[in-house]
Amino acid sequence: MTGRARVWALGLAATICGLGADARADKKKAGLFDIDWWKPPVKHEHDAAQQLAPQRMDLTSGAIPQSEARELRIRIYADRDYRATVIRWQSKVRAQISRVNAVIGPVFNLRFEIDGLRDWDRSHMGAPLSNNVLGELGALDDGHDVDLVIGLVTPLNGVATSAHSVGFAALLSRHFVLRGMDDEQEFRAFEREFTLIPATERQKLYTDRKAHKEVVVFLHEWGHTLGLIHHEDRRQIMNPAYDPEATQFSDFDKQIVALVIERRMKARGAPFPEGPDLLSLLATMPADEGSAEERGRLLDSVRRRTGASSGTRAGGGGRDERAGREDRGALDLPPADVEAFNRAVGAVNAGHVEDAWKLLAPLLEHATAKKAGAGTWLHLAELASACGALTRADEAAGRAGKAPDAQKIIADIESTRHRIALPLDATKLGVPPEKEPAYVAAFYDTARLIAGPDRTAARARLAELAAAFPEAPGVDVLTCDIELRAKHLPAATKRCEAALAKFKGATRAHYFLALIAVQGRREAVAEQHLRQAILLDPTDPTGWRALAQFYRSTGATRRLSQLANEHQQLLASPLPE
Repeated sequence: MTGRARVWALGLAATICGLGADARADKKKAGLFDIDWWKPPVKHEHDAAQQLAPQRMDLTSGAIPQSEARELRIRIYADRDYRATVIRWQSKVRAQISRVNAVIGPVFNLRFEIDGLRDWDRSHMGAPLSNNVLGELGALDDGHDVDLVIGLVTPLNGVATSAHSVGFAALLSRHFVLRGMDDEQEFRAFEREFTLIPATERQKLYTDRKAHKEVVVFLHEWGHTLGLIHHEDRRQIMNPAYDPEATQFSDFDKQIVALVIERRMKARGAPFPEGPDLLSLLATMPADEGSAEERGRLLDSVRRRTGASSGTRAGGGGRDERAGREDRGALDLPPADVEAFNRAVGAVNAGHVEDAWKLLAPLLEHATAKKAGAGTWLHLAELASACGALTRADEAAGRAGKAPDAQKIIADIESTRHRIALPLDATKLGVPPEKEPAYVAAFYDTARLIAGPDRTAARARLAELAAAFPEAPGVDVLTCDIELRAKHLPAATKRCEAALAKFKGATRAHYFLALIAVQGRREAVAEQHLRQAILLDPTDPTGWRALAQFYRSTGATRRLSQLANEHQQLLASPLPE
């Protein structure tokens, strides 16, 4: 068994044991983490298995009505490792496409038609899925005569919990790659931990999860090729972490898919036929659709590929106040600097933020010396923010004056600082402006590992972050997170309090302390921490969602109604569920 699978299995065992321990607690008013009273061990196993079972896919239509389903032609390549590992791979791929069609048929009135299943005479053992393998696939087949080219590569050894550990696609492209999944590790964990429920129930759980995971990861990467960005809601297919509750595309995602597919099918062979219309649609993108950084990167990508300025509006005419986009024009910099800017954008889109920052940092100095205009500073501010250079992005946005776009960038940076626990005066805590991109990238990478199944890898990455930035309050927040997940409540409390002592605006520390307070039946303290998190960063749905769940679990219906009204008035959107 791999280390990753072993950690997952131990986590499963701990979950089952935890259910039993909580069941022996004294009965009190229902709380956020309350568990039912005593149940037979077999019932605990059954319930635990049900928690791991996938939900049914949401088949609510989002496509333009057609008399019959439209076909998308796909060509699939399997490398040597995939063919050697997956027995009868062709039939299994056809079955997978059939399951995908069972979703996109009702939702988008589409179906994938396999144009060919071909051998890929290459091995990709140990190769990253990003530009290395994806670029090789594009060189192998440019896909000019089909709608999509898919590469199947080296299976993953372990249980996949991140969509991008088993799949990768470039935004607005026509290629993506998928790994085979080593589901045997997951099945062995089920066999070892679920010893009381029938073998048929274990087998069904394994089969259902495998089929669901394959469909979700396929749809996730396909979504990226059509311009979809990540979502925080675990029910969304575009959430970067695999979850058995992932069952749906957002309403706006469905609009994007319908538009892009429609334009591509009308102009097969054209490199980017959806560009102008997609840009107009994105101008109406809701504020809660993905993160501000990803929304900005998507808009910039579409603008660059259409040759449009940032002033493109919905309908191609007057100002779209909801989008709040300013007419920035082209970069007011020498050609060499414009080329460096575009390379930095490409590096950010590929996930290489530190490389992007090395390219971008000199451009900020050049723009200062040249006394560049507000539009150029807006471009630079957005890219600096995407690199994680928050202080420099803030300064660049400030140079753009009072433009709405500049104010939005500044507000987004403030929100990010709260979420990653990086105060304005972080230099005295060992994170000077020039080190912010490295810190921000490491923070998010560590948080992703902590949320995953491999606790050993998470602790190792956290130790690296702590060694590089020992005084940063974000280290305390992440340590609090990992200790809380391990049920080490005193240690978690100590580290969250340490984070707040360094930076009172660390909203995640308030959130974790609220969870700890609920487990200790200190409901007033929990509510206070969640209220403080919302006050500090009202645009973060985490605090709103947790407080709403808290009110539901405690039967505080009037407070829940008041909270919903507050959210509607402040953010002009319903309370997140």
